[in-house]
Amino acid sequence: MEQKHIAYVYEPFAQTADYIAVNATIVRRWGEVMMRKGVQKVERLLDIATGVGTIAELFFKHVVRQGEEPAVICLDASVEALEQANARRSPVVSKLELHHALVQEMTLPEQSVDAAVWGNGIHYLSPPMQEQALHAIKRVLKPGGWFCFSTAFYAEARPPETHPFYMAQVKKAVMHLRSLGVTRREREARAESSYFLPRSHYEALLAKVDFTMEHVEEFAGRLYQTAWEHISSFSQYAAGALHGYDPALAAEAMRLAVAPALAEHGQRDEHGNLYVQRNWLSIMARLNPPALPGAHV
Repeated sequence: MEQKHIAYVYEPFAQTADYIAVNATIVRRWGEVMMRKGVQKVERLLDIATGVGTIAELFFKHVVRQGEEPAVICLDASVEALEQANARRSPVVSKLELHHALVQEMTLPEQSVDAAVWGNGIHYLSPPMQEQALHAIKRVLKPGGWFCFSTAFYAEARPPETHPFYMAQVKKAVMHLRSLGVTRREREARAESSYFLPRSHYEALLAKVDFTMEHVEEFAGRLYQTAWEHISSFSQYAAGALHGYDPALAAEAMRLAVAPALAEHGQRDEHGNLYVQRNWLSIMARLNPPALPGAHV
């Protein structure tokens, strides 16, 4: 089936030092848990919603042993993302495959990958679509295969002490829009991605699709001004925060509101730089794990 064109707009956040720092910690934990469970080698890795391949790059750096050359399958609904992933990864990955598809519609062969990773993307899908995606992932995983994912957009992502930052940002963004004469469309439905689902939802969803939970952990990340500006510039995020406003105008207003909200409610690090903490949820699940530790996945 021909894929509709999907614009590629969110990757700047995934290339910030803030994003890379917390996800490097998450991916290292994935490797530690896999090793503890007896995994010696991952031969075929599926990188879902690959973007420019940041998560696959971290997997190679922190999990793959020296001398190993796993095949990497980059899956994305955006042609531009795959082009960038190819440009970045092909010089260092000898076995690289590019697949243009939504995860729930991917046509990879059954039982063809050892591990599937999905960095900060599952929250974009509605619960029914998430379930479809998990069934698709289950289909392509080998017996004993791993599914590891993370998200910074879930119900527990915002510690209570950070709520004043979000409230101030929204308030300042609304004031900016009103100063431009922009009004809110009251009856417009909220974006699906603006509903943050709890950790318990993802745990129950994996169990429903017959995955075995292996490891669940939450990581605290520091997000500084540039990262917040990238997040706020994303139209889906802005549409959720400023429900009913034009998404493009809302995104610009949210971006402009970052600096003053951060100045009022940000924390200072050891160098005096302002940041707001954001929690990341990391979940590792397995398909039909062996009773005893095996050699290869």
